[in-house]
Amino acid sequence: MAYFGIRQLVGICRKNLYRVYGGSKTPKDYNTMTRSCFKEMGHAMLDMLYFVRRPKALKDITRIHGEDHLRDALDKQRGAVVVTAHLGNFPLMFLSLVSLGYKVNVVIRSMRDKEFSRFMYDLCALWGIRMLETLPQRTFLKEALTALHRNELLVILLDEVVPPQEGVQVSFLGTEVTRGTGPMLFHQRTGSDIVPMFIAQDSEKYFQIFIEPALKIEGGSDAQETTRNHIVQLTQITESYIRQYPTQWGGWLNKRWISQGA
Repeated sequence: MAYFGIRQLVGICRKNLYRVYGGSKTPKDYNTMTRSCFKEMGHAMLDMLYFVRRPKALKDITRIHGEDHLRDALDKQRGAVVVTAHLGNFPLMFLSLVSLGYKVNVVIRSMRDKEFSRFMYDLCALWGIRMLETLPQRTFLKEALTALHRNELLVILLDEVVPPQEGVQVSFLGTEVTRGTGPMLFHQRTGSDIVPMFIAQDSEKYFQIFIEPALKIEGGSDAQETTRNHIVQLTQITESYIRQYPTQWGGWLNKRWISQGA
C-alpha cells in the first residue's frame, strides 16, 4: 500500500538505486529492489510495534556476533561510541542492547515530522533508551560526554547527510557526501573506543547484530587529516554492510542524498 501510495518516495528510491547500480541492473531489477525496500520498511515498523512489549521474544530470534569487542571497549571505563546506520531494524538493535544490560544513548537530529518524533520518543522511553538531540549544542555535548563518563553507549548514525561546514567529504556508494565527525570528536575528548555495529535480518528472519572490533586510531599529518582518515574508514565499513543488505537500508528514500550527489 505504501509503495503505490507514496509515488514521490518511490521515485527517490529508484533514482538513488540507479545512481549506485547504473546499467548493471535491468528495469525489472529496479522495480523488484524498490518494492523490497518498501516491504522491508513496512516489516520494520510492524516488528517495532510487536517487540516493544516482548523483549524475550526478540531475544529468541536475535543473534549477536562480536559482543566481546563491546565488552573490551567498556572495560576501559570510558564508555563506547557506537557507529551505526539506518540499516535493518536498528531501533530493535538498541532494544536488544538494553535487554542485555547496556545503557544506550542515541544521537538524533530534530525530526521534521513532529508526530512521528513524539511517537519515537515515547517508544524509546518505554524501552529505556535515551535520545539526545544535537540542538542546543551546548546541552547536547554536556549530555553526550556525561553518558560516556558514566561508561555508557553513545550511538551515532553516521549515514546521515550533514552540511559541508559540519563534516568532511568522503566517498560513499560511488558518490561524494559529507559525513559528520562526531565519532572522532568524542574519541578525542574522552578516549572512548569507536565501535561499528549493525543489524540486519537474514533469509530465515533472524535478527543478526554484528559488532566490529574497535577502530584502530592512527595519527595523520595533522588533526584534520587524522579525523578524515578515520571517518573514511567508518564510512567504508558502513558501505560494506549496506552492499550486503541493500534493500534493508533506509537511505535510499533520502532525497537529500540525491541533491548532494548531483
